[in-house]
Amino acid sequence: MDLSYTAEEEAFRTEVKTWLDANLPQEWRNRGVGGYREEEDESVQRDWQTRLYEGGWLTLSWPKEQGGRGANPVQQSIYMEEMAKAGSPPIIGRLGVTLLAPLLSVYGSDFQKQEYLPKILSGELVFAQGFSEPDAGSDLAGLKARAVLKDGQWVLNGQKTWSSGAHYSDRSFLLARTDMEAPPHKGIGMFLIDLRQPGVEVRPIIQMTGSGEFCEIFLTDATVAEGDVVGSPTDGWKMAMATFGFERGGLANAYRFESAVRALADLTRRQGAGADDSARQRVAQAAIEAHVFRATGLRNLTRAQQGQVPGPEASLTKLYWSEMDKRLQETAIAVEGMYGALDPESPWAVEQGRWQYGWMWSQAETIYAGSSEIQRNIIAERVLGMPRGR
Repeated sequence: MDLSYTAEEEAFRTEVKTWLDANLPQEWRNRGVGGYREEEDESVQRDWQTRLYEGGWLTLSWPKEQGGRGANPVQQSIYMEEMAKAGSPPIIGRLGVTLLAPLLSVYGSDFQKQEYLPKILSGELVFAQGFSEPDAGSDLAGLKARAVLKDGQWVLNGQKTWSSGAHYSDRSFLLARTDMEAPPHKGIGMFLIDLRQPGVEVRPIIQMTGSGEFCEIFLTDATVAEGDVVGSPTDGWKMAMATFGFERGGLANAYRFESAVRALADLTRRQGAGADDSARQRVAQAAIEAHVFRATGLRNLTRAQQGQVPGPEASLTKLYWSEMDKRLQETAIAVEGMYGALDPESPWAVEQGRWQYGWMWSQAETIYAGSSEIQRNIIAERVLGMPRGR
């Protein structure tokens, strides 16, 4: 594992910091630790994505011949670290930028690359993810949405749920079953579907945070052109697994958690809980876990620098950070004492209720992107080589 940075890499870090100082307003920084109300920040997220795109940062890792900078994995890591340190807000089209764009750059047709990649990056087209269904979440192969080819276009029927940001998205990268006779993992396709067309209804789901950024998508004879299938009509499972590899990598999270631990330590001191042995031990444990997670991220970074791609071991990263964040957020609520029971909108809530929102969000983190139970199965079977349970 390489822990050193070259002079060139440190110069790149200075470049990122300088750009952030000039382009990231102070009032946009550190808008929440772990949780936030997306609808309140939508305009900020759109503006921030535009600035990043115009600055060339969203194509940082892309080859120079495709308009990128050809940044190596270490430079990408430095960029993510400085973004986390600065407390930058999320972008409006982050699922399209971080999941779909890398997928299309590898598996997309020439048409899809030319038609969608620039629009995804600029924020002209915002994509939501359409994977989970009411009866097919972690067991994604059990999905029931159907796609039938009729008169040169695909006709889709079914329901999706937990589609983040679908209420403000233009399209969705969505999975549907194209062959009902094929084995569960085989007869699935990935479609780039227009969410604004007749036959598509999007319903926000109001959660305990009070926000509704997770949505249901209902499809009734919605249509997709043949050119908007990613890969072949039966490559959907392969596309989904590749997407999960991007999602579970978790490298950027290492820096976010270190910032969260520092904020937790400050909270503990301000709340007067630092004299409590148990509280100090829990904060120290959070710091240790964040440090271990950073070391794991550096190990993954070294692998990436050597040309290795994320494999099933990415589940280790996803399992670790989601369970770690739950413990961190629970510690913050405990440190707040009775204030931790307040509604985050209460005028007496500590730090505008950011830790309450963080705690609520952390409950979902062990479910989305593959539940902790599913991650443990993947680790046992595909990393450790243990036999499948019966």
